[in-house]
Amino acid sequence: MKTTYIGTGLLAAIASSLCCIAPLIAIVGGIAGTASAFSWIEPARPFLIGLSIIALGFAFYQAYKPVAVDDCNCEVPEKKSFLKSKSFLWVVTVLSILMFSFPYYSNNFYPLVSSEQTISDSTKTVQCTFDIKGMTCAGCENHVQTALLPMNGVTEARASYKEGNAIIQVDTSKISISELKTKLEEETGYKVMDHEIGK
Repeated sequence: MKTTYIGTGLLAAIASSLCCIAPLIAIVGGIAGTASAFSWIEPARPFLIGLSIIALGFAFYQAYKPVAVDDCNCEVPEKKSFLKSKSFLWVVTVLSILMFSFPYYSNNFYPLVSSEQTISDSTKTVQCTFDIKGMTCAGCENHVQTALLPMNGVTEARASYKEGNAIIQVDTSKISISELKTKLEEETGYKVMDHEIGK
């Protein structure tokens, strides 16, 4: 029974951070366009964390409850596999905590990308703000920035999941706004809902 609780706790912990883990795995695996597929999980994150905590709590109760004694007041020996041991429970608990907090440190796993210092025509450089659907954490921001900065003509890119947008400095003589939008959607899987151009 304890292994069921441990398994439930671990699965819920992983699922709670899947929306942030998927973009990183997608970039490493070269399938960045599928990264936003798990963004629908974000609203369920608090419930998944709660489920994980409850399941692990029951597992701890099972592991540390008083042991049964026989007629001679001796402990009844119980042979346990590693999967039913207290050590395994602690390993899963630490892993779960790492999964819960993954959105807060996920940006450390993204490569530092800087835009190439190319000469751009300042008369053709504009600031464009894309409204992006699907970003849910700092990892998503890094995913968008990692996709935008290497693009020819992009000199600066800042994404914000809280604002749901990316602000980009782009030389439109090198790439059009519609091409930029299409490439961003293809490389990240996030949907660009609207854009606004300002100088």
